Order: sequence, then structure tokens, then C-alpha cells
Amino acid sequence: MSGRLLGQDAAVLGAAGVEVGTLRDIEQWAFRSVSRPAGARVVDAHCHLGVDRDGHALSADDLVADLDAAGIAAAVAFPADEPGPGGDFSQANQRVLDAAAAHADRIIPFCRVDPAVGAERAMDRAHAGGARGLKLHPVAQRFAPESDACVHAVRHAADLGWPVLFHAGFGARPLGPAFAALLEQVPTARVILAHGGRGDHRSLAAVAARYPHVVFDTSIAALPDLATIPPERVVFGSDRPYGDHAQALHLVGAAARVAGWDEVALRGVLGGNLMRLLGDGGAA
Repeated sequence: MSGRLLGQDAAVLGAAGVEVGTLRDIEQWAFRSVSRPAGARVVDAHCHLGVDRDGHALSADDLVADLDAAGIAAAVAFPADEPGPGGDFSQANQRVLDAAAAHADRIIPFCRVDPAVGAERAMDRAHAGGARGLKLHPVAQRFAPESDACVHAVRHAADLGWPVLFHAGFGARPLGPAFAALLEQVPTARVILAHGGRGDHRSLAAVAARYPHVVFDTSIAALPDLATIPPERVVFGSDRPYGDHAQALHLVGAAARVAGWDEVALRGVLGGNLMRLLGDGGAA
């Protein structure tokens, strides 16, 4: 058991008079709130490893313990906002690669870069070490998705056969025109828009409809947004350590009921869509 519910530590809530046993009961209920198709392999598309500038932290061992508690097979993981002294995330990327090596088949490593700071070199190093995708955060690294540096990074990711997960939520400016400009230049890019595109969902959904390899992850997304996206364009994500798996699975269960997803659609959302994007044939 992870000891966490909706981002809160059980010890802290227990000190405030909340029964830990009750928390665990609620967490288990949340895990069961999505009816998983028989044999479905659940894969989380969105987890941060390391210590973020704002203090949020997650270790590889704790992530795997969370996955075990929630019945999740594997997770994509990338560095927290730890660019390091050179600003190129080299040390943080290596720590994620080391974590993936230590937890084979449980952690799928993505690298993280600042497009303006040695991005291609950092991506090539990570690719040689086994990374399978790229994470970009326009807000944290203060760049525009349509900037020349970002376009170059996304094009290089496409050349490497990588999907690119973009922060597309809290703190983001209007994003539809920005991603339209990016995708016009790299139309074959496989892009995951985090948080259901919560920063500018309707505009992003209209843009994504023109590009078959653009999907949305569910991490801390809005239920009405998820329910309007075709399920083949949705991938499960938690945003650990900002979100948690109980909340994330409950949100997917609610979206499935509201939108009427059948077992085939739900199997895709929980893992198959992501694995296809990674080139694994949707084995979930």
C-alpha cells in the first residue's frame, strides 16, 4: 500500500485525526472504480523521478511500490525539474536510465531537455542509454512550443523514433495555435499532450484531430475534457508525485462511464494506446 491518497501522506492525515485504515479502504475503492478488462496491462504515461525545484520528490523504489499497490504493470518516467549546473538535464537523465535498468520492465525511461541547452546532444546520449521518448515542459523551461529550438528537438525525437510528452496544462498560455505551428513543421511527430490539454483543451483538440499521432494523457485532467476525446486518443497517466494512482484510475473509470467506452476502448486507454505510440504494437 502506498500510504497516499489524492496526493496526501497518510501519516500527515492520520495526525489530523483521519483514520489511516479508512484512507486505505478509500484508496482500494478508487483502484477498483475502473473496471479493467480481463488481462489488460495498465501502463502509466506520466511520472517524474527525482526532486523537483518545488520540493515534490519521487524515487524509483517508491514509484515501483506505488505501481504494485495499484496493480499497474509499468510507467513512463522522466526527470523532475532538475536541469543541473549545465542546464542540460544530463545527470537527471542518467538517474532515470539507471532506475529503468534497476527496474527492468517496470520503468520506461524518457529523457528531458531544455530545447535551448544542448538538446540534440543530450537526446543522443539518452538514446544510446536506452531512453524511449522525450519530455518537454514549456512552462518550466520557458520556451514556446513553436520556437525554432523546440521544433528542432521534436524533429530530432521523430528521427529517433520517439514520442514527445509535452506539459499542456497548468500555467500554460493558449496552446492551440502554438501546437498547430509546431505540427505543421513536424507532421509525423508522435505527441502526448499532458493533463488532457487542460491549458487550452478545445483548441488543442481541434488541432489534434488533424494529426493521427497526437494523443492526450489523463493526468490531473478535467473529466468533461476526457469524455469528449475519442478514446483511441487517450492514454492513462498519473503525474506522480503531483497526482496519485488512486485518483488517476478513478478519473479514468468516471470518464469510461460518462463517455460509454467499451472494453476495447478502455483497454486502449489503460495501456494499449501508449504501447502503440511507443512502437510496441499495443501489447496491453
